[in-house]
Amino acid sequence: MTILTPDNTVNPQVAFTKNINIASGTHILYVSSDPEKYIDNATSFIASGLTLGQAVVFIDDRGVFKIILQRLFDKGFTQEQIDSLVFTEQNEFYQTEKPLDIEPVLLNFSNLLEPFVKNGTPIRAWGSVKWYPGQSCLDEKLRLYEGAADEFIDKVKCLTVCAYDGMELPATVHMEIMKHHQYIMSDTELAVSGFYKKEKLSPSIAMEESIESSIEKFKDLQQLYTAFIEEMPDSVFITSKGIIVHVNKAGLKLLESEFIEITGQTIWDITDQSSHDLLKERIAALQNREKMVPTEVKLVKADHTTIDVELVTFPFIFEDYHLNETEITIIRDLSERKENERLSIRNEKLGIAGELAASIAHEIRNPLTAIKGFLQLAKEGFTKLDIYTILDSELDRIETIASELLVLGKPVSEKKSKANVGMLLQNVCTFMNSQANMKGVSIDFKCVEKELFIYCNEEQIKQVLINLIKNGIEAIEGSGTVTITAGLRNKLIAIKIEDNGVGIPKHIQHKLGEPFYSTKEKGTGLGIMVCYRIIEQHNGTMEFSSVEGEGTTFIIKLPFVEQE
Repeated sequence: MTILTPDNTVNPQVAFTKNINIASGTHILYVSSDPEKYIDNATSFIASGLTLGQAVVFIDDRGVFKIILQRLFDKGFTQEQIDSLVFTEQNEFYQTEKPLDIEPVLLNFSNLLEPFVKNGTPIRAWGSVKWYPGQSCLDEKLRLYEGAADEFIDKVKCLTVCAYDGMELPATVHMEIMKHHQYIMSDTELAVSGFYKKEKLSPSIAMEESIESSIEKFKDLQQLYTAFIEEMPDSVFITSKGIIVHVNKAGLKLLESEFIEITGQTIWDITDQSSHDLLKERIAALQNREKMVPTEVKLVKADHTTIDVELVTFPFIFEDYHLNETEITIIRDLSERKENERLSIRNEKLGIAGELAASIAHEIRNPLTAIKGFLQLAKEGFTKLDIYTILDSELDRIETIASELLVLGKPVSEKKSKANVGMLLQNVCTFMNSQANMKGVSIDFKCVEKELFIYCNEEQIKQVLINLIKNGIEAIEGSGTVTITAGLRNKLIAIKIEDNGVGIPKHIQHKLGEPFYSTKEKGTGLGIMVCYRIIEQHNGTMEFSSVEGEGTTFIIKLPFVEQE
């Protein structure tokens, strides 16, 4: 691992050895992008602790720990030394089966360290942070967790590494938690964190007086961040007074440009015109010191093609360097994610279409039978009934069902337009009646207000509604009802889909929406996951409640659009 200092660069065999003086109570943020280098660094960290006679606590995946144990044996460590390691499985430690709760995690940490704190043994700990996926307010929870952990680590004087997967850690969280670590580390560098909010005043844990370099001497801002930013897997753009002054390697690769071509341009020059209004809103919010949320925009590459990205911008707040008008923008390429979403949505749509084929065929056969019967009556000269009105009605029903089925097979479009929620729901309910009838289930649709409009991609919203209604029908054993209501609440249109089916057991409700987890025997779990993603892309929310044996209710909330 390379340790950068203002004076020189040293390459110790292992990190934090007798050559490097790290203070007790040090809190290090490690963001890794290379699994092999991650294991190398973790092995070096443990080996250094064993060599220096320290207590070593390791929190990670059991499979990773087995690999490290073998490497320690290969390095010549004895069984007695290996047995002194304190290992805890990360899922148990961080309680990843439920949303992050700070107090139990810190209590687990305290219990692990307590024996060593009491007898005064120097401690080093390594924790590979893991969390329950899909939970709300994750950035805020991780920020609070790292802040509380920093205070705890400072009290017990434990050298601690908090390890994160750089491919999973959101950029917004990355920037926030840097404020709670004295040092930041990548797979190849270690540097003092200029974002750290507290002054560092602690004694050394090094056991030798000879020190080749001191990381605390590292004061130059450019040296501090250049190497770190260059190795980040996400693209990083630094702007000063609106002008791009630096782009890392990932950013140049993303735009397929040379450094000289990008520097000197403005953020507007590399952003598609369609994204400018949204970007102006976000910049205004940033100038008002509001927290900037990740924003999806389109960037323009060197060949003038566009690419979907997610970006977040932070101001530099270093008064000593007079960088008050300098900002750092972190950009993540969404191309692969967008393509995977499109494939997931298409596969789910085709799956639904296949399952509904039998019931739709039955439903279409009924009006066809009626049409054939009335045509036969017409041939025989029976004219007392208004045959043509009846025929027209039955043909309209067939056309509605066929049109809705075609929607499921169409490629996903990115276009959005104003849509009437009442009409949209009515069409979906008509379409789903066929499957409901086959199972002896009734669909009860109630729309409170008539003029309810949203700005949406109709195909995608219809897919969400079809998926949820279909799930409600399948959840009902015997006869029952799926009730659909819609109304306006605080400038949000609330669509409620309620069934009186078997419900979802409480102990598995938190897993709903995870890919490949389903309550159905042959389900993939992708349906609900796709629904959540579509509603999120429409700036809406989707939540559910369920009581086992009584039924399940889904509530979708979407922004209301005024009728012009």
